[in-house]
Amino acid sequence: MASPIQIVLNPENFDEAREAAGGGGRKDFYAHRDREFVAHKAALMGQLDSISATLAAQSQGPIGYLKVVLKREAWAKSHRPVSKLFRSDRTPVVGGGDLGEMLVEGRPTTLALVKAEIEKSETATVMRFDEARGRELPHPSAQRSETGAIDRIELYGPTDKRRFSVEEAVTWLSNPMTGSSYEVELFDVVPPRDEWDRLDAPHRELISTFIEGFGEVGKGMSVERLPSWKRGLPRLSVRLDQSPNGAVMRLTSASSAARERRALAPFDGDPQRHSQLLKFLDKHPLVRRVELPGVVVRSARTPSLVRTRPSVATIPNRSAQSSHPRIGIVDGGIGDALSGWIIDRWDILADEDMDLNHGTFIGGLAVAGGTLNGPETCPEPDGAELVDLAVFPDPRKPGAFSSYYSGGLSDFFDELGTAVADARARHGVRVFNMSLNILQPAVPDRYSTHAVRLDQIAEENNAVLFVSAGNTDPQDFRPEWPADTATALSILAVARNDGLLTPAESARNVAVGAVNPPGHGGCLPFAPTRFSRRGPGLRSGVKPDLAHVGGSGTRHASLGHGLFSVLPDGTVVDGCGTSYASPLVAKTAAKLVHEIEGEVSRETLIGLLVHNAETPEPLRPKELGPVARHLVGFGLPPSADRILETGDHSITLVFASRILEGQQINFRFSWPPSLVAGGKCRGHAKLTLVSTPPLDARFGSEFVRVNINAALQQAQDRGWKGRLDPLYLPSSRGVHAVEAELIEHDLKWSPVKVFEKTFPRGIGPTSDWRLMVEYLTRTGEHMPNGGIPFTAILTISDPEGDAPVFNDMRQSLQALGARIADIRTAVRITPRV
Repeated sequence: MASPIQIVLNPENFDEAREAAGGGGRKDFYAHRDREFVAHKAALMGQLDSISATLAAQSQGPIGYLKVVLKREAWAKSHRPVSKLFRSDRTPVVGGGDLGEMLVEGRPTTLALVKAEIEKSETATVMRFDEARGRELPHPSAQRSETGAIDRIELYGPTDKRRFSVEEAVTWLSNPMTGSSYEVELFDVVPPRDEWDRLDAPHRELISTFIEGFGEVGKGMSVERLPSWKRGLPRLSVRLDQSPNGAVMRLTSASSAARERRALAPFDGDPQRHSQLLKFLDKHPLVRRVELPGVVVRSARTPSLVRTRPSVATIPNRSAQSSHPRIGIVDGGIGDALSGWIIDRWDILADEDMDLNHGTFIGGLAVAGGTLNGPETCPEPDGAELVDLAVFPDPRKPGAFSSYYSGGLSDFFDELGTAVADARARHGVRVFNMSLNILQPAVPDRYSTHAVRLDQIAEENNAVLFVSAGNTDPQDFRPEWPADTATALSILAVARNDGLLTPAESARNVAVGAVNPPGHGGCLPFAPTRFSRRGPGLRSGVKPDLAHVGGSGTRHASLGHGLFSVLPDGTVVDGCGTSYASPLVAKTAAKLVHEIEGEVSRETLIGLLVHNAETPEPLRPKELGPVARHLVGFGLPPSADRILETGDHSITLVFASRILEGQQINFRFSWPPSLVAGGKCRGHAKLTLVSTPPLDARFGSEFVRVNINAALQQAQDRGWKGRLDPLYLPSSRGVHAVEAELIEHDLKWSPVKVFEKTFPRGIGPTSDWRLMVEYLTRTGEHMPNGGIPFTAILTISDPEGDAPVFNDMRQSLQALGARIADIRTAVRITPRV
């Protein structure tokens, strides 16, 4: 018997005052190593002296920015050196880089105060008797603890700002698709000239020398402030051109909507001018990073005709009496073969600038994928109403992209945002497929501007964009995945240039990798494809999020790449790419939206996909756990019907709510009686948590500013004990994990978390359990006024498939006062699903 997913209708009844976080006390990182501490202390004071001397002598004034690099064991919030050393009232933290790397504003006078605090730190280990532990423990002063937490202090310099040569820049910017502009990130906003009187003298000097520096580069230059989202980094577009006019400076308006499209002067590729500009940007302390712009690419290989298939596909007819899932296809247009399923078009492209093959292949998978490929590959029923968002000009046509988007990617994302908002408003589309990537690898210490912008679009429209993970270039294809685990690991060890492409590291959307098709013969079914790029992207979290069939990277004599769709004229073709895996996941998401009444939250939609995803068989050996997460994320989602209904031996509960400042969620319940024997609880439990915490791109790897965590705990004789493990927990780890391990394996600070465990023999001592949801803020961070939305999904089941878990739990929950209902119709009686 099928048992539908149940949503808890009154989650607010389980809110309670937040328990005070214990945090870690002061730690002596040099306990009983006093000679080493004396040397370390002297080294830090010497580093501060050297930095202060440099700042005092620099022509841009005394303000500079420092990298305070922490020891790995000091990454936790409680160990940050901000109480005594780098206090916010004199050396404010202005951002971060990689994990454990603080970026701090300083000047000689304030760094002297930091040095004085370091000098106060005692040089001998101080011990004190700890009554709770019944023994003496190190008891350092705040100064010694914070000094010991620091590995080194460096001045933020040219090597931190730029990772390309002048020659590489000129060659790359000569491509009109780039917009031919450098992207310059600043540590602080340049205020309007009439507000400079509000700045102190050092900050005025910092700003004025920055503006004057552009004038020294000469004529033929435009500097324009780019839009940034919420607490994003201030960004400028800087372009050298052949105009005879002086430098054009637009630094105060960040509204891209107000920027008119204008003809640009020809790009100036003079290496000497670029060298002069980059030397100025490298040297000026206000500049945080100089980057080359990205280029939009598709994540698919060119479809090819398959002679063994019918030359024309049977496209199902759309009935006006039936409703269907709706998907927005972000691409270069969809052909006439699917016109019966296209309900609207966002069409800014001239006919001659369209390339319909890629978008039509993707639309064909959504409309007729089951007929062409079978249910193993395309598990959803055929049929999907499409909104054609044709915003990507033919990349093979020189000058086409720049003719529509003279400002490069910034203009492209503006158009995308407008198109998505229109589809959302006019047709209620919540699910969009964007099988496009930016030709820039995601890096572990930076939340890219492209991901920032895509997340903004998703959040503003309460939508989810499904993004391809990206394809490697053919010369970087890995060998086909082998059946032997050791050989698979060795292949990954020598693979190169296969990292995730931006904006797949997005925190609000879903990135999709590709696995092999079944029944192909030339590859291992459902193993990672040889072309699919891998994560992690940023260090925290799992990327890609999910995976699906994307065709084989090895052609079969008769089946080609083994994934089939249509060309604009209806001809059947085969193809491969993460471009084609993404719409298969998007189709399932759209089916979920279609089946659930009302407006399902983004957190619940993503949570349902992730919670029910399964790691494909070839990646299930334990030895592959550490790499599986970077190849297929949380796995392959099943069909929407399988997600929404389970058997009687299982129950799935959904908690969709908000966690507010000072609150936590404490949902107490009894384990299903049919799974309790001799006081011990057996069964399988899985818990998925998806949240929408505040993000801040200034802090690099630490861009997620509030950690929402969930735990399934069993009552003990004293207190509660967590019973689930993170999905990708390593096989061997100590009892007390440090912050670095919690980030890497427990997904601390990740917006998406999954935990599970099987208890085949039962665990005790009671049948009293609780689901806890709580939060932790970064140093200096505060909870948003409206709280943070989240969805927690909990499944309890009998692995043997016999016990009446659904009825047991339903009855006991009702007795406890929990109101539950089928998620598909719950919107009638609850405001949040």
